[in-house]
Amino acid sequence: MRSRRRSSSDRALRPWMVVGGLFLLLVLLGLLALPFRKAPAAAESAKADLEAAKAALTAKKFGQAEEHVASARRHADEVQDAVQGIGGDVWSLIPFVGRPVADVRHMGNALDELTSVAEVGVETWPMVDGKKATLFRDGAVDVPTLTKVVSAVSDASASLDTAQQELNEVHDSALLVGTQVADARDDAAAIVDPLASNARRFEPLADAMPDLFAAGGEKSYLLALLNPSEQRFSGGAPLTLAVIDVADGKVNVGEAQDATDRDLYRVGRWERVEGNPFHTGKLRLSGATFAPDWSVSGEELLRGWQRKRDQDLDGLIAVDVVALGNLLDITGPVEVPYYGTLDGEGFTEKLIGDYDSFSSNEERKELNRAMIPIFTDRILAPGNGLEKVQSLRDAARGRHFAIWMRDPDVQAPLADIGLAGELSDTEHDYVAVFNQNTNVSKSDYWQKRSVTSDVRLREDGSARVRMTIRVHNDSPPYLQPFGDPRGGTYFTRWNGMTVGVFLPQGTKIRSATTAGKALGTETFDYYGRPYKLLRMVLPPGETREGVLEYDVPAAAVAEGDTLTYHLDATPQGMVVPQSLQVTVHWPKGYDVGELPEGWTRTAAGVATYDEPALETQPSFSVTGSAR
Repeated sequence: MRSRRRSSSDRALRPWMVVGGLFLLLVLLGLLALPFRKAPAAAESAKADLEAAKAALTAKKFGQAEEHVASARRHADEVQDAVQGIGGDVWSLIPFVGRPVADVRHMGNALDELTSVAEVGVETWPMVDGKKATLFRDGAVDVPTLTKVVSAVSDASASLDTAQQELNEVHDSALLVGTQVADARDDAAAIVDPLASNARRFEPLADAMPDLFAAGGEKSYLLALLNPSEQRFSGGAPLTLAVIDVADGKVNVGEAQDATDRDLYRVGRWERVEGNPFHTGKLRLSGATFAPDWSVSGEELLRGWQRKRDQDLDGLIAVDVVALGNLLDITGPVEVPYYGTLDGEGFTEKLIGDYDSFSSNEERKELNRAMIPIFTDRILAPGNGLEKVQSLRDAARGRHFAIWMRDPDVQAPLADIGLAGELSDTEHDYVAVFNQNTNVSKSDYWQKRSVTSDVRLREDGSARVRMTIRVHNDSPPYLQPFGDPRGGTYFTRWNGMTVGVFLPQGTKIRSATTAGKALGTETFDYYGRPYKLLRMVLPPGETREGVLEYDVPAAAVAEGDTLTYHLDATPQGMVVPQSLQVTVHWPKGYDVGELPEGWTRTAAGVATYDEPALETQPSFSVTGSAR
């Protein structure tokens, strides 16, 4: 068979055909890439819209927020149309180009999910906050609105999780674009990661809220008003109590009762919370909360109440006068017996720092009883919903507010977001100093306390610690016509106390002194955590000092040539917050690198944390490296 011979014209056309084909392919790819050129501008516009929506929501300009979110949705859809269409599909198959294209598509997906979160937010936020909020109204929780809020939290949490996953798929670098997309990913992650983390923590709480507010059922709680002028290790003494009945969101507050009324003040016996070292023999209700954890003190108070009143309740809400004053900063002044109008600034002083002005105990008790409905009325009033929730969360961080629920499914999410009033469970260094009033006085109102801790790390992670506790009784002159009895009254300026120092796990005390007198080195056990008791009596205007020197087995973690120090601190809910200074010395040859907020490098291998008013529960990790 004769083969067909190619003509010279065929041979001439083939190179042009190849070139032409390549040209057409490049043109086609260029056309497919045109939408990608619009994506960055649309993404920036969406970002600006979302930021504007956030500002509008914060300012409670809900109409503007809706407009900004609608604009963000349009721009987010433009991005998705640009990067997720057939052009994106084709470009993702091109060698060397596929990776950055895939990264851009992941970024587009993340933006889409963030915009969905914003859409949920502008729909839900007005239900919780603002003048037309429906979640709290007529002294009750609106259960249908609560159901919508719970669903919204779940939807937002799911979108944030997806956005986080999409961002995690973006590579650190890619050909042609370098780290440009990764840098944008990091900027987005800085926003998404904390939001997703908080949403995951709040979602179980949202799920528990219908049960907490007795949707479709009934619950009863004990509300305890705490007085921080007379301290317990858990916080202020519970001096005014009331039962709150909740039925399908509707709240009814029972009669406020003073813990010093004769029938409640009598000592009694009830079953001790297992392992509680502070329940010994007969107790008064006002002495039921000696344990620092509200899971223990709250349960003790509920058991004592059941013994006194034969009421088996579902949980306890503890709030002190300082937290109430902060709430008034948000909700406005209040009318109270004897004083008239009080705002947040003067509330605490008048209620628990001005006992000399009362002409009788009954006047004081009447004022205390009036505080109970203030809390429930202000919390359940419409408006300022988010500010009120944030105020209570801040109060809980300073241990001015706590909740203990007997149902573990309800209590667990409360604990997860820091409302349970618990000590830290850290295995490393820990600072938790509390005092307990021992002379039945209200002199803790004037207490000023400072704690300094000097930590010297060893290379194996253990440490020698010297803690100094200084307590000053800053009481004013005594005003009564009779001599100061030094205790047992509301008027005394003397302060008697037992200071409880709750120590790191495994601590061994080497020496202990109070007011210069040597003490023994033994400790007591509180659910696996050692604690030391220091007893002090402070005349007016005087200062007492306690010093502990002890060894901590695992203050830091040694790994290679690094030594990472870990510190948790827990405050006491005081009128004047305690100050805390911690100075850490790494072994010779080490130096510290990047420091957390609040820390400063004070010398080679030395870092100091200095907090003049400890009102949160900080947790730090600080790394030193061998030079």
